[in-house]
Amino acid sequence: MKYIHLGIVLAGFLWHVNAAYGQDSLRLSLQESERIFLEENLILMAERLNLDISDVKIRQAKLWDNPEVGLEHQIINRDGKGPVGFTGRDNTAFEIEQLFTTAGKRGHKIRLRELEKMKTEQQLDLLIRTFKRSVREEFFSLAFLNKMEGLYQEQIDALDRILESFEEQQQQGNISRMEVIRIRSLLLELEREYSEILKEQIESQNALKILLQLQDQIPVPELPDDLAASIQQLTDLEPGDLYERALDSRTDLLSARTETEAARQSLVLERANRYPDLGVGLVYDRLDGLVDNYFGITFSMEVPLWNRNRENIQKAQYQIRQSEFLVTQAQQGIFHEIEKSIRKFERASHLLDRLDGTYEDDFAAIIEGLLHQYREGDIRLIEFIDFYESFREGVIRNYQIREEYLRAAEDLNFVIGQDIFQFNF
Repeated sequence: MKYIHLGIVLAGFLWHVNAAYGQDSLRLSLQESERIFLEENLILMAERLNLDISDVKIRQAKLWDNPEVGLEHQIINRDGKGPVGFTGRDNTAFEIEQLFTTAGKRGHKIRLRELEKMKTEQQLDLLIRTFKRSVREEFFSLAFLNKMEGLYQEQIDALDRILESFEEQQQQGNISRMEVIRIRSLLLELEREYSEILKEQIESQNALKILLQLQDQIPVPELPDDLAASIQQLTDLEPGDLYERALDSRTDLLSARTETEAARQSLVLERANRYPDLGVGLVYDRLDGLVDNYFGITFSMEVPLWNRNRENIQKAQYQIRQSEFLVTQAQQGIFHEIEKSIRKFERASHLLDRLDGTYEDDFAAIIEGLLHQYREGDIRLIEFIDFYESFREGVIRNYQIREEYLRAAEDLNFVIGQDIFQFNF
């Protein structure tokens, strides 16, 4: 037992030494964390390049097809001489052809590339929104883990002093050894839980560091004392109104609609592909034409005899139906998500309203009062421990309720697709 006790204390001590001397702490508000994330996250930087790629594809779709050029030079001339010569008896032929698309195909391709860029923008917005949610949730989680770490450290320090006092009282014969063992067991349990808190704290720190691209700094999120006053609610939580907002704001739904529009545009293009493109060319033949230095104009096109693009047209029609089903499915699921998130937020808000904001601030005074009552014989040791553990669990529950309130507000923001709750801290 004693070695376990020392091991847990040493692990916590070494972790704090590493945090204090190995890396600097960076105190962050939520708004500052989001700013750093948007500016520094490498994944977002990479995804933004897809917009530049989409612009290039649009410009490429606007370009004309390159002309085809052919050159023919006679190896053996009319006099039977060769292999290659450049005399007056050697023939040279030259041909150039430009392809002209028909049925508005060029415009249809440009529109299709524009829709693809729109979808890329919407996917980027969804990625930013998803990552921002992760930043906020890790921010909330780490902030309360820091509070819990401080609470456990304070309780362990207090119990260490109590245990020292109990051991002195035991040596004087005032209390039994069982009472000392009970306090030591409680202290060991606290240190075990404290070790778990430290592990979660490190994991949350690393997650937030990765999101914010921090190298040698440990993020320290800061929360306001009055959470409810620091969150601005921009609209009433009416499911119908929020549903209408979500239909206009949810980037996953907007992306699905754009996919449907792109499928329709693809169908238009495939129908246009039924009509052959026209090639117009110029031919020059120096000696072997109808006359010397012969010039002629050529016209060419495919004959739609075997392939009239029916399969691609049918494929595009199936893609339209498929994407329409996905849009309908997404719209049906959104309303249920909104109702669920509203109920979750209302429960969290109700619990937050019932909290005693000064509960954890009275820790030292309450523990001292309990210890005084125990020494005076007003309560037994078992009652002291029960009160102590109940109070500790109450403080932790307060932290959990506050964190759940913030998470519920952010969950509703994410479900709607816009910040109907603004975190002003």
